[in-house]
Amino acid sequence: MEKRAEPAFLPFREVAVIGSFRSGEGPVATDISGIASAAVLSRRRRKCLIIDNEGLFAQFAQFDLDALTLKAGEAVPLLPENRQSIKAVGQAPDHGDPGPDRYILDGEGAAWLAPHYYVTGSHSIHDWEPPEGGKRADYRRSAFLVARVGRNGQRPQLSYRLSEVLRSRKALAPYFLKSPDKQQGINIEAIAAGRRRLFFGFRSPVKDGKALILSVRAAALFTSGADLAAKIIRVPLGNNVGIRDLTILPDGRFLILAGPRPDGGEGFTLQLFDRRLDKVHRLGPLAPNGASKPEAMLLASHRPGPEGTVAEVLVLSDGPANGSPRLYTVTLPD
Repeated sequence: MEKRAEPAFLPFREVAVIGSFRSGEGPVATDISGIASAAVLSRRRRKCLIIDNEGLFAQFAQFDLDALTLKAGEAVPLLPENRQSIKAVGQAPDHGDPGPDRYILDGEGAAWLAPHYYVTGSHSIHDWEPPEGGKRADYRRSAFLVARVGRNGQRPQLSYRLSEVLRSRKALAPYFLKSPDKQQGINIEAIAAGRRRLFFGFRSPVKDGKALILSVRAAALFTSGADLAAKIIRVPLGNNVGIRDLTILPDGRFLILAGPRPDGGEGFTLQLFDRRLDKVHRLGPLAPNGASKPEAMLLASHRPGPEGTVAEVLVLSDGPANGSPRLYTVTLPD
């Protein structure tokens, strides 16, 4: 069979935003990093939960596939306003705390696993530029949380337990509490869910051309002392290519939004990973959109086509106001 040529860029349509998504730093979010929906895939209008990485909350939205609109809705508190009020399962890694100015979840991904939405913090040391110049790396205790809320945003619960795996597993411990950009330190940017498990995708580290996915039992993450049954999956995406978001397709394969391991704004692609065959299929590159970094992905539709399954994928980016959503169309090989 003749190999199909990769398109120059995957085809897409712009999605209009109605209203504005909030940010912890300003009136309009410029740092959207995750999206999930509890609605069944066949629905054309779906209620979604959107997360940005600079606040203490998520936000509901309504996505209309036919109208190509994304309407901002009400905020969903995840963390208490006062950090001293945090009640979480497990213990935060003790590495200092820089103060109220960096009290954020640093939310990097969202997933639905009935009956909860799950939102993950980056579990990362943060490289940033202080006003006085230069660069520094900060530990933020709140970034090491995983949060979950009910379908309607009720009863937020928090857990630090993922750090138990990050600091003890051989493949992860050398990178725990290290700078992602300077030392390939841990940086989680994605979360997916299926079969009672959560799957965390890592932008960093990438070793020997393989990005990492960490899988744990979802219920155990919020139960003190329960067995997390952690498993590590290695994904051969290539040198310095990490995971920016991922979702599990109806057939069990992973659809991965891949991008540079360094925190850059170029070279983002959609890739298909079959873990049973340990095989990655590069579906194609995403068209550049200024200096934006595509970081949030929602499977919008999934239907049979003449050359394979046709998927429509909603992608939002960190950088532009309201995420500059685009709907990509891609054919998935059987």
